[in-house]
Amino acid sequence: MDDIPDHTDVLIIGAGIQGLVAAKTLLQLSPHTDLLILDSQHSIGGVWAKENCYSDLKTNNQLGTFEFTDYDLAEACPGKVRKGEHIPGEVAHDYLYKYAEKFKLLERVRLGCKVLTAEHLLDHENGGWRVSVIPKPAGTANPKADVGHISTPSSTSIKTITASKILVCTGVTSSPLPISLPGSSSFLPPLLTFHDFRRQASALLNSPTIKHVAIYGGSKAAYDAVYAFASRSINVTWIIRASGHGPAWMAPPHIYLGPLRCWLELLVTIRPLNWLSPCIWGDRDGFGFIRRLFHETRVGRFVVRNFWEKLGGDVVVQSGLREKGPGVAKLTPKESALWYGAGISILNYETDIHQYIQNGTVNVLRNDIDRLEGRNVLLKVNGTVDEALPKIPEVDALICSTGWRWDSGITILPTTDHANLGIPSASYTPAQRAAWDVLDAQADAEVLARFPILATGPSISKEDMVIAKPIKASTANGKLQAEPEKQMNEELTPWRLFRGIAPPSNPHRDILFLGMITSLQTILRSEVMALWAYAYLNDAMAPSPEGLSTRRPAAAPPPPSSIDHHPKHAPPAISQTTDWLYETALFSRFC
Repeated sequence: MDDIPDHTDVLIIGAGIQGLVAAKTLLQLSPHTDLLILDSQHSIGGVWAKENCYSDLKTNNQLGTFEFTDYDLAEACPGKVRKGEHIPGEVAHDYLYKYAEKFKLLERVRLGCKVLTAEHLLDHENGGWRVSVIPKPAGTANPKADVGHISTPSSTSIKTITASKILVCTGVTSSPLPISLPGSSSFLPPLLTFHDFRRQASALLNSPTIKHVAIYGGSKAAYDAVYAFASRSINVTWIIRASGHGPAWMAPPHIYLGPLRCWLELLVTIRPLNWLSPCIWGDRDGFGFIRRLFHETRVGRFVVRNFWEKLGGDVVVQSGLREKGPGVAKLTPKESALWYGAGISILNYETDIHQYIQNGTVNVLRNDIDRLEGRNVLLKVNGTVDEALPKIPEVDALICSTGWRWDSGITILPTTDHANLGIPSASYTPAQRAAWDVLDAQADAEVLARFPILATGPSISKEDMVIAKPIKASTANGKLQAEPEKQMNEELTPWRLFRGIAPPSNPHRDILFLGMITSLQTILRSEVMALWAYAYLNDAMAPSPEGLSTRRPAAAPPPPSSIDHHPKHAPPAISQTTDWLYETALFSRFC
């Protein structure tokens, strides 16, 4: 506990891509800043921490698109990845570790430290935060350490520190939604989220007792789990909810658009594609006339809709979903690619995942799970196409890939400040909800006036905006879920951040949330956010050799009239745009 200081000027929570590049950027611009990085995992890397990486796991990125602008991956990890290959998870972890080492971040990182609460010191002139942390037990290894067991310390080992400023860099794929299936606590086989599966993959994939697994969900994570088992000749029953959003869009790394062969990762960075996607910031590129032509005229909307339908159709054909039999055809997404945003992913496997469906190793079902009994998974059958299969008998494990919590995973206090900070919350006062409802309605009116096509998209279920919070969870067989009757549900508000980063109302400028936007260009997005964060926190655009400013910033200038420039009006504009646009993607929970 003595290894964690009592105070730091800047506290960064999260040692993944966003946290590391934020720390590196702030220290380059203000080298004498007192900066501390905390992360609950046992190694650096966030999603790509060593304990999260198993042999089959790869990034969606090929060599050249997963690297910082000032640190070449091929030089950092020579011979590990060749051109045209996807980057293995272990290489991604090694690269991020070497990045932290190169820029001297390792001595500022404290691993195995779980941040519990952050209390805003609103009565202090310059703001600041009081943070409670469960620190790593004595003797925990260095940031490169192998995975080891960390017991949960007692409440007496909680450390309290203060920070002048906080950067929350926990991302939106760090905390899985709890498993809330009826019968969960008495289910006999291992019952895991995908997050837990990654950490136990080696044991499960090599266990002689694992012969038949069930996997629940249609996301990229579910694809990864299915491939990991099926490629080892372990039978898989793949259950994709009939009532859910359906399978994710999964595309080959390269697709043909007419005669043009396009690298999908780079296709999304081409400006004309941006014109075809609704974006309230779009006019800033100087091509507002073209964007208005596409989105505010009937002819333009016809072009936009048909482009996305054509893109989706080409992906379906080129990935073979229509030609490889009825089992593979069940993986066809329910909606146009337009509505998935960054939920579109890549078929980055060594062999064709569809072959395991064709040869019977994988059985795909489009059902909901009704309940769990013993070793059996019972399905809901009414209104589905698989009424002959009421249950899946004798599974050896069930892995649920059913989504992530979209809050930061940190309890922010006081709760009355949530509306000002723009964070997901169930604690808005009636007055705060009413005020945001007015802003949301104004944003809806402008967004739909500029992008009428958004009114024609799929609708999101209110159930998807509800988070299940276990009150008392069983730990038997590694399970961390509670029975439904022991849970309480909270309807959380969306993220409402200015520019997707800053609270809409925080005169102290003492907290930012980085990495809460999903993107196919994660590292590039992270570098841009880090630069923006420095300018915002330091109330300056020029480097300061004296360290990051901890003074209260000068009053902001009067906001411009456009809704997408206003610190209070832009967050609901972003929130409503993404609610309308990406209702089948993770981004729909973000503003």
